Amino acid sequence: MANALITAIQSMQNDLHYMDMVSQNMVNATTPGYKRAIPTTKPLAQLFEKAMRTAQPAEAADAGKQISELVPAMGSVLDMSAGPVKQTGKPWDLAISGDGYFELAAPDGPAYSRAGDFHLDGNGRLLSSQGYAVQGQGGDIVVRGSEVSVDHLGRVLQGGDVVAQVKIMQFADPKGLLKTATGLLRAADPKNSVTEAKSEVQVGYLENSNVTPMREMIAMMETTRHFESAQKLFQGYDDMLNTAIQKLGEF
Repeated sequence: MANALITAIQSMQNDLHYMDMVSQNMVNATTPGYKRAIPTTKPLAQLFEKAMRTAQPAEAADAGKQISELVPAMGSVLDMSAGPVKQTGKPWDLAISGDGYFELAAPDGPAYSRAGDFHLDGNGRLLSSQGYAVQGQGGDIVVRGSEVSVDHLGRVLQGGDVVAQVKIMQFADPKGLLKTATGLLRAADPKNSVTEAKSEVQVGYLENSNVTPMREMIAMMETTRHFESAQKLFQGYDDMLNTAIQKLGEF
């Protein structure tokens, strides 16, 4: 009975974690370049195999641990698919066509993003929406004067001359990227090598979030129903336990 309670509690904790992910996805449904989080758990086949191995009698102290392992904590991965592209007409809005990420000079090292909503500061530096310098082949991109533009190859042109080249990088394993607190991306494994991508850019366009609000709403309703079911299971076993204790007290 105690094992069933532990299972119900772990299930409800997973539902709360899932709801947090869905909420973050919904909040960022209009954030340029945002990558939605996808919940992950161990495959059912692995759980079944684990159940067979732990089906033998066990010490009471190990019972809770065994059950919690059969209902593992929920993890998450990023959906790295590209979001829809919208036209803005702004000269410093850039969208990557194909694979790759813009490289930004964050305070704690290089970070990467598909969000191309850039702007120039008072010193002519090209910055991201977070205020980080957009990186070119020679470091920070700095332009001065007028008649500055970007072409489809990511070259920054001034008066017909190439003054900088927007750096677009790609990872050996895009699925191995993690999201930072500021929404930027970094490789979880230092061995996940980063190289220059050959992708082109669309000038005057932005890549939107790849979140589909309707899909997230359905996931939210399903998670709510699942949480309610686990809660009823918990309450049911708790009532059974109280009844059993009362019956024992009558003897």
